[in-house]
Amino acid sequence: MQLPEKIRRPLDKIVKNLQTRENTSSISLFGSWSRGDADPSSSDVDLLIVDNQPFEYEYTERIEQNGTLIDLDHIPQKWITDTAPPEIDQKIHESYILYDREWKLANTKEHMMNSFYTPERYRIRTENYILDADIYLSRATSAHARGDHESAQLFATISAQTILKTVIEAAKLPLICSHYLETLKMATKQLDELSLLSNYLTVNGLEDLSPPQVAEKLSHFKQVWDEISTFTKTKVSLLDSMHFKIKTKLNYYTTPAFLQGTILRSQALLDETAHQEAANYLLITLADMLENYAWLKAAEQGTRLDYTTLLRFIKGLKQNPSTIYKNAANVFGIESTEEKVAEKTIITAKQVVTEVRQKRKIFSDKMQQETY
Repeated sequence: MQLPEKIRRPLDKIVKNLQTRENTSSISLFGSWSRGDADPSSSDVDLLIVDNQPFEYEYTERIEQNGTLIDLDHIPQKWITDTAPPEIDQKIHESYILYDREWKLANTKEHMMNSFYTPERYRIRTENYILDADIYLSRATSAHARGDHESAQLFATISAQTILKTVIEAAKLPLICSHYLETLKMATKQLDELSLLSNYLTVNGLEDLSPPQVAEKLSHFKQVWDEISTFTKTKVSLLDSMHFKIKTKLNYYTTPAFLQGTILRSQALLDETAHQEAANYLLITLADMLENYAWLKAAEQGTRLDYTTLLRFIKGLKQNPSTIYKNAANVFGIESTEEKVAEKTIITAKQVVTEVRQKRKIFSDKMQQETY
């Protein structure tokens, strides 16, 4: 592959180091650099690390090597020797293999190249999106009924964002967190479903945003990160006792390299006048980080986290910097959400989820027509 020198040299060093570890089975490059659509100024490097240690979940570490941000995405070896879970389909499909001790990843990739766009594999992946969308929509409805209209608005947005991955996949486009709107626009145009895009922009409140407002959101994001990072660093032993997913996600989110990458990517989008894209990216990123922080905070205070009313929980925490809720609400665009606004958002999100459910078979058929 033709990679820039500033990327290739640190990548070579990391790969050589990983190869010497007994637990490393395979290494591959995926993401923007393997697809060929990377932005040299803001795209990080994504490595898929197949690990033969006995762990159950995927987790990511971020490191910086000579100014290059590199994500090490670890998965258990059994995920490629048995049936690969659908959440890693795209990563394997677009992988460029750099090291493969026993050719196990190569065999899995060959199978994925043949099955990725089949109706059966598309159905498996999109069933996961539908399930997750239903969960978030249920959270939104419950939060609204309990008077937490801010959480209702947030979860309704995430529900619509999740289900619309089904449309992007049907258009045979990659799922890219920082270019979600761009690919959704392309997909809805290709499938003649532009109303789905319009409804998502309505749900997310992106239609009337200006570039200065999004630049302000980035500033608020940084303030939330500062508070969460500072708190997490003071609770190392407590964090180590948390569930594996919470621990590894917070370790990832609270590294300075993570913040650096988020700022670089968001600023690049703003420079490209893609301010709506930047706002959407910040929302998706912060929502997951905030929920994992809430789990840690609940453990510290010995209270039960009701994630249905996540923002009410954050707002009401004892000894919690008020700036976390205030700044997060700005990033999400949900400051003092009124009951009627939340209700309207939930209704629109339900329409999106229902329509995609009903048309999934049609989308699958159109994908097959494009394939053949």
